[in-house]
Amino acid sequence: MDTMAGTGTAIDLASVDAERAWSRIARHAAYVAAIGFFAVTVLYLLDVYDVLDRSPRYVPTSAGQLTDEANFWARVFEHQHRIVWDVIARDVAGPVALVALIVLGVALRRRSQADRPDRQLMDPFLTAGGTIAALSSLLYLGNAEFWRQPWGPIHAGGETSVIAVGRATTAIDNLTIWTEAFGYLVLTLGIVCIGSVVRRQPGMPKALGSLAYVTAAALLGLSIATAADTDTPRSILALGVWAVLAPWVCLWLGRDLGRSSEPSMERG
Repeated sequence: MDTMAGTGTAIDLASVDAERAWSRIARHAAYVAAIGFFAVTVLYLLDVYDVLDRSPRYVPTSAGQLTDEANFWARVFEHQHRIVWDVIARDVAGPVALVALIVLGVALRRRSQADRPDRQLMDPFLTAGGTIAALSSLLYLGNAEFWRQPWGPIHAGGETSVIAVGRATTAIDNLTIWTEAFGYLVLTLGIVCIGSVVRRQPGMPKALGSLAYVTAAALLGLSIATAADTDTPRSILALGVWAVLAPWVCLWLGRDLGRSSEPSMERG
């Protein structure tokens, strides 16, 4: 009997240690996600609104279309070279924040007791949406290879090469639009699941679930604005989602999960 009692005590202590470890993971993931989302938004808006460096404009001249386009792309490359640190920072921080959000979803699923569809679907939606959105950022980051080195004056006969590189960067930009929009759409479903799980989970704040629903609605709008490539609505929605709502949800959720120190009733 003493042996069995000792085994039971050891199992209980192991469960408590595991729960405390998950609480720490949830807190840290929440901080990483919130800080990452906010930083990415600020860096994105600094670029979009030319705070760091003024974007060049295409100016037609008497030199002809070939020369004008080559000169335009050369100015674009110089502009991007001056702010390449911004591009690299945000397109690395973004995927890191999305991975942290996925981890936070795993911690919430472990805390949840009800074996409902929203609990089961939350992780796949967050993982798929986060992965697709992260791939979009990493694809765009490939353009940094063209921008890391300074671009000097165009040599005679080099116009065609400069134009080819410029149009290649445009092709990469176009590839990222739909992957980013679809990633946001799938993430929307994952955040809806977060809201549903939180509202149904005893002991968790219902207001947090409602905030998750608001975040999901705004993210859906951002997905549509991204697909439509509308600059102003996209910037406004990005500011609302990634600089305010998503960090708020992550920090609140991480704080609530971080307070948990008792073994959960549900496993797996």
